[in-house]
Amino acid sequence: MVTEPLADELFAWYEENYNHKPLFHRKKPELSLETSLSTGDMPWARETGDEIMKDYFRRFQVDDSHFDFLIYWPYEKGLLPNFLRPKACKVPDVEAKPLTLRMLLASAEAGEWLFDRKDQ
Repeated sequence: MVTEPLADELFAWYEENYNHKPLFHRKKPELSLETSLSTGDMPWARETGDEIMKDYFRRFQVDDSHFDFLIYWPYEKGLLPNFLRPKACKVPDVEAKPLTLRMLLASAEAGEWLFDRKDQ
């Protein structure tokens, strides 16, 4: 069960630290439990996603041992296409799964990462 104060704290933390007005937009994105950090109209880059998640795990004391970062921010091919790479260096084409504020809230309530766990 999600507690109201925890939801308020999570939204305040994300709003203050990461929900900034994007370049060429008139206003900040509206936050909801379905706001995704890794997919959608304005996904975060891998580096920022890593920073957000490290801050989240530390601030909300969530056990990250079952969290698999690459599910939500998979490797990208970059500038060199796969057909020019040696077989061992090819990057698989993997779609990022959405990582939502609802998932962050539920895991903060449980004290451990609950979704797409490494051990499953």
